[in-house]
Amino acid sequence: MPSPDPPQRAETHVEPAPFGVRLAWQALAADEDRRDVAHALLASMLAPADPGSVRVTRQCPACGSSAHGAPVARLLNATASTSTSTADATSPPAPLISISYAPGLVAVGVAPAGALALGIDVELDSPSTRARVAEALGSTRPPRAREMRGAVAAWTRLEAVAKARRAGLRGAYADASFTMLGDGTWRADPSPAGADDPAQALTFHGADRRITPAPNGASAILSLACAPRRPSAQSASPTTGSSGRASA
Repeated sequence: MPSPDPPQRAETHVEPAPFGVRLAWQALAADEDRRDVAHALLASMLAPADPGSVRVTRQCPACGSSAHGAPVARLLNATASTSTSTADATSPPAPLISISYAPGLVAVGVAPAGALALGIDVELDSPSTRARVAEALGSTRPPRAREMRGAVAAWTRLEAVAKARRAGLRGAYADASFTMLGDGTWRADPSPAGADDPAQALTFHGADRRITPAPNGASAILSLACAPRRPSAQSASPTTGSSGRASA
């Protein structure tokens, strides 16, 4: 009896984004582990010739758990990548990364070299998500249709900045100040808490990407927030100003 065909895997989408960030996303099959898919996407982006050399670890700054917390990628040498050992403090750091999940969807981001911070967030742009995030954003009245359409992007921007700040959303969105720019990107100014926390003192540059189609024919909003590498005194000049390269 012939063996059944292997299950079809969703297409992986990889593309450059503003500020030197690279994004990738993939629909999640029912039998796939979302963390495994995220790590495979990152490995293919960070070391396409040797994806086994990439290790993604986590450590919660509050409790020390490795089950959650901001992800960190490390590149192992060729010998280490074929062993069962995991990355340690001596492994060279890879570029900054960020991971986000929505129902049936995995998204990852990779920052350019020298980036100071990076955060991404993805949400399905569905009626239920719009209503949920409008409520979370504190609307005191039923939101208008136009506000509902923008609610998901408003939320993913907040989440992306909160992740980049490594602060979480508890109170982080209350002091987030966004400026929409003419080219469709946006800027998030430093938090008033920046005097006590360097991550809060960063200015983040961001952009939104609509993913179509997302699972079940829906679309999704993917936002990135990145903090640009500060130019050196030698690289800045009256004619060029600050470096055009941003990072996250």
